[in-house]
Amino acid sequence: MPPAADPSLSLSDRLTTLRGAAWKVLLREAEAFAYLVTGLPMALRRVFRGKPTLALAPAEYLHRYYAWTYWQLPWGPFKAVVAAIAWPIALPIAIFIFARRNARVIAERSGVSPVSQVLGQVEMAARYAIAPFWYYMFELHLPERKKQAQFYLTAHETIGPAYSLLQPPEDSDAMDDKIWFAEHCHEQGVRAVPVLMHFSKGERQPLKGGSDVLPDGDLFVKPRSGSGGHRMERWDFVGEGRYRNAHAQILTRAQLMDKLARQSLKDDFLVQPRLANHPSLDDISNGALATVRLLTCRNEQGRAEATNAAFRMAIGNSVVDNFHQGGLATAVDLQTGVIGIAADIGIRPDVGWRDTHPVSGARFAGRTLPHWSEVVALAVKAHEAFPQRMVVGWDVAMLADGAMIIEGNGKPDLDIHQRAERGPAGESRIAHLLAYNVDKRS
Repeated sequence: MPPAADPSLSLSDRLTTLRGAAWKVLLREAEAFAYLVTGLPMALRRVFRGKPTLALAPAEYLHRYYAWTYWQLPWGPFKAVVAAIAWPIALPIAIFIFARRNARVIAERSGVSPVSQVLGQVEMAARYAIAPFWYYMFELHLPERKKQAQFYLTAHETIGPAYSLLQPPEDSDAMDDKIWFAEHCHEQGVRAVPVLMHFSKGERQPLKGGSDVLPDGDLFVKPRSGSGGHRMERWDFVGEGRYRNAHAQILTRAQLMDKLARQSLKDDFLVQPRLANHPSLDDISNGALATVRLLTCRNEQGRAEATNAAFRMAIGNSVVDNFHQGGLATAVDLQTGVIGIAADIGIRPDVGWRDTHPVSGARFAGRTLPHWSEVVALAVKAHEAFPQRMVVGWDVAMLADGAMIIEGNGKPDLDIHQRAERGPAGESRIAHLLAYNVDKRS
């Protein structure tokens, strides 16, 4: 029964639950509309070119596949009209926002004037459907990056039609459901973080293999469905049945369970054990669990293949290392596990590229990540446990006793990899495999 209709909830609680569900729908629709507007120039430039073939280069194949799906009836022309109305309004607003944040500092670093940056953003948006957000993330003010603009793959074409086509049947798995995911990994012999408790509709719910009470140990609280590091909390065990969060709030075991129950009126929440990094990562983790985003995709033989990896470190908080929440990311050599220089997401000029951690001062460039061969093998094994999945972004932790899967993302964006690798993905192995799988499905 939907939470808003549950007769066991009060009217106030039902309204709270309904508002939470409505907000999630609104955010999803807003993101879809933003992609529709951003992708319009890509669709217009290829309006008469038809369905792509694998004779094309991978990036052009994916660009053209996006354009081909954009014009599909019955809504294609209508979508284009709506996007055409919004585009000349949205672009100046976006340019103002991101140029105001970045232009002066980027001019000092690169010698590219603010006016040239503004004109560059217009050019990238009009020619390549690259929004101002990505202009700064991918450093397209630099001449060497600008020459490669046509090879960048952005979310409106990957998370949009390409990944939508590659999604498995709805009844094949429930990867986005963290409870189902943890149970499935356990059944398949894939080492993944367990779920201790589940709160929903204002109370604790039964959970296979779960706990009746919060354990004496550090905890991590997150939404049952969701990604990006949003609404996550860390609660450290301080003894005598009490827990402390990142804001120094201290609650007893009973108080914390009551708090989680109240939170679950808006969304389901889970409790998981807080994991500890391998000791060699302590000086560059800022107290958060440092993880690798490892991308796997099915190859021409139908087997899962690791294609890209980025290592993430927290800098601004000690709860999550998420790239979109202010963390650092650096490319990882797939063969050796060696990491290089790192940067934040790049939409503000605060951090830039560096080889030492901005908080601890510890040098990380040139380090080899612990358990690297195990990390790659575990991600590939995890992908094979989801036979209907074509592409997955795995978040993998490196603990003292080995690697552990945190979660799998069925629609992983390529921003983190293109940013960390300082170059486009359009000519890389992942682009070849995406084009191959899209062509096979379409």
